[in-house]
Amino acid sequence: MGAAEKNIRSQSTAPTLFGPDEVAFRPVGRARLVALARMAKRGSSPRGGKKEENRRMMRRLRAWGEDLGRRFGLEYRSLEAEREGINGHFGVCYEDGVIRIRLRHATTGRLLKESSLVDTLCHELAHLRYLDHSLQFRRLYEEILATARRLGYYRPGPLQPSGPRQLALFEK
Repeated sequence: MGAAEKNIRSQSTAPTLFGPDEVAFRPVGRARLVALARMAKRGSSPRGGKKEENRRMMRRLRAWGEDLGRRFGLEYRSLEAEREGINGHFGVCYEDGVIRIRLRHATTGRLLKESSLVDTLCHELAHLRYLDHSLQFRRLYEEILATARRLGYYRPGPLQPSGPRQLALFEK
């Protein structure tokens, strides 16, 4: 910047909100940086925590899926977490025996309630035998869900309906 430009800027009559002695700069986000440093010491991170939470939930769902599948003579090839960003369904069962379950809420990113995940697991297990939403499918789904409840895998809260929630999705 040349001398003439400096002179023009210094003569500007633009109003100022604060004088130089009235402004105090404080470090912003210090608490967040301290929290991140603490997490690093413990060997975790905000994203790593989410991944670990997903892994723990998938281990539980796989154990329950194996047990329920064995009890009902249902075999699946794999049980996987659905990719992030998918929000058109809670779970999907493919003809080749691959089951995918969405673990997180589409907008908040929070882990879905365990009861919702188990409900979805039971729904997708029933699809291993019936790939439609026929009466036979509904009966099997209800039976699997009732067994999951009896075994303590499915524990809906007091405000949730006592019957299978996902059946209501198809009654329209």
